[in-house]
Parts: sequence; structure tokens; C-alpha cells
Amino acid sequence: MSTSNLALVREGTTELIVPGNYNTSGPGSRSREVFYNRQMEFGRDISVMVGRAVFREGQKILDGLAASGARGLRLANECGVKADFVLNDSNLAAAVLMKQNAEQNSLGHVRIECRDLRSLLADEKFDYIDIDPFGTPIDFIDPAVQGCKNNGIIAVTATDTAPLYGVYPKTCLRRYGALSQRSPFAHETGLRILVGFIMRQAAAHDRAAQPLLCYHADHYFRCYLQVRNGAARADALVRKMGYASFDGKTLDREISDSRSTDKDAGPLWTGPLFSKDLLKRMRATGDLGTANRSGKYLGTWMEEAATPALFYSMDELARRTKVSPPKLADFVEFLRKKGATASRTHFDPKGFKTDMSRRRLIDAYKKFPRKS
Repeated sequence: MSTSNLALVREGTTELIVPGNYNTSGPGSRSREVFYNRQMEFGRDISVMVGRAVFREGQKILDGLAASGARGLRLANECGVKADFVLNDSNLAAAVLMKQNAEQNSLGHVRIECRDLRSLLADEKFDYIDIDPFGTPIDFIDPAVQGCKNNGIIAVTATDTAPLYGVYPKTCLRRYGALSQRSPFAHETGLRILVGFIMRQAAAHDRAAQPLLCYHADHYFRCYLQVRNGAARADALVRKMGYASFDGKTLDREISDSRSTDKDAGPLWTGPLFSKDLLKRMRATGDLGTANRSGKYLGTWMEEAATPALFYSMDELARRTKVSPPKLADFVEFLRKKGATASRTHFDPKGFKTDMSRRRLIDAYKKFPRKS
């Protein structure tokens, strides 16, 4: 790659040499020799926040599909822990650029590999494995589960959102062994299908993959799961798999143990998407480029961690009742005063979660005191 085609950017406290025609939005394209997407800075900031909360001295940390090395180098440079950081990409040009970036940031202790990730994971085990591919991560989940040490963490990105959203349910069934469904909360069921797939892959090896932080942002899903040995632990998680149903006429949504119609989404994970303990230890510090956005998401995740699966949107209720929607924050507080659990959701800026029944919710929406 010619040096005239390169650019120098800064994320956090890390300087990165990247292709001059790098992506600034969207999921990107396979066509570029070495990939870098500036829009993913938010996701990398979250990775740094997670790393600062969970990394420990002497661990072995892998960025398995590192491309320019942006995520792995930031973890090595900004998490403040002495650990063995390994950055891998099967593309030789990417490996060369990663080496340049490691030197640029005086990270001589970072090891650069240029291998097929599955081969690397067959040879070595890691405390933390990051998988951030183009499109679906399915080719790498099983090797990552097997290459993760006990109590280690796997972090997975998926950008094949359309199948998971329910746009291509047959594709979702082929890839993830689950049917997706179009609905107002399809972003959430898509994420839960992904989490469930990872969980089932781990359970096949008598390992439990416990969700720590699983979210949707921009054009992708992102999951952090802790892997622990034990068939009993795996069984306990698998028992929380289920199906999501939705009735567009009544707005009824329900989680059940079995599929009631051929339109139900699943199997999918029905339990919590967040660990409150991890969220409490994460900090959106000022050295992060997306600190404001990261802090807002962190606050919403803290609220959302206590609420059940499947969110509602204010637009749904407005269409159903023919009554204009109030401010979201005011309505959430109104539901809480009525004794319900309620929170905002990161899935939708107009969305919220509650344990209130659908009938009571519609009644509360109609009775919300609106200014004349």
C-alpha cells in the first residue's frame, strides 16, 4: 500500500495510520485492501471502557480480525494493563499496517500475526477474543468458544443485520438456526437471536456463554459474553431460550418457551442483555472521542438492565390509540408512579420497556395528563 494513500487519524489517545479513503459511515465494503471505518469509533470506545473494567495483569488478549489494528491497538494503548496483546489478520497488507501502527504508538510488545483466525485459535487460548468481521461472524464463533480460557470473554460484532431484523428470515435460519421476524422491536429480537446462537454454540462444548453487554448501534450488533466451563451452567442458560411473538393489531408481544405460530421469532435468548456489575465499573471518560454518546448509552443500559425483554415504541401507541404521544421521559416516569417497572431502551430513541400488561399500558397511555 503506497504511503501516499494513507492518512493519520486519532482515536482516544491512539494515533492510527489508515487508508486515505477510509469509511466514515455505514458498514463498509469488502473491496478495500485494508479496512477502517471511522463510524465504528463509538464501538471501539465501548471496547476500551469494557477493557478498562475487566482486563487484568498477565492476560492474553486477541484482536482476531484486526484489519488496520484500530481496536486491538487502542486496547493495548488505553486500558492501562500489562498484558499480552495479539493482533491478527490474514491479509498481509493489514499485518504490515498494524506493525506500522504499533510502532507509531510505541507498542513494541504487541505481537502481530498474519494467519487464518481459526488456525490461530486452534493453536492458542486467550482470556479475551475479539471478532469483528465483515458481515456474519458465524465462521468464527465455534473456534472462539473453544479458544477462550475459562472465565474469559468473547466479543462479537455482526453487521449482517437484515437477516436478523427479519428482512431475510430464511437466511437467518440457515446461518443462525433461528427464524427472524419483522416487528417494531426487530432490532431486539435480532440481537437476541445472535446471543442465543453464540450461547448454543458454547453449550455444545459444555460451556456457558453469559451475556455481559449486548447492544445494537448504527449498522451492527455487538456482544460481550463471559465463557465458563460446566454443563450445568450451560443448561441453565439454554433453559432461558425461547420465542417472541407479536400481534400487530393488538400490539401484544410475548416471550414463550415454545413456538406457537410459524411467525414467531427464535429460538432466541430471553434473559438479561447486560451485567449491572460490569456497567457500574465502566466509565465514559473525557479521553474518549465519543464520550458524550458513550455516557448516554451507558445510562440507558443501566436503566434497561432491570426491565424485561421486548420494547414498545411511542409511535406504536400513538397509532393504536389515535392520541398524540407525550415526551418519552415523562411517560416512563408516569408508568413508574403507577408501580410498573419502566425504562428507556437503547434500541429506539422513541422506545421504552415495561413489565405493565399491554391492556394496562394502553389505558395508561390514554389517561396520561396532556397539556391542553
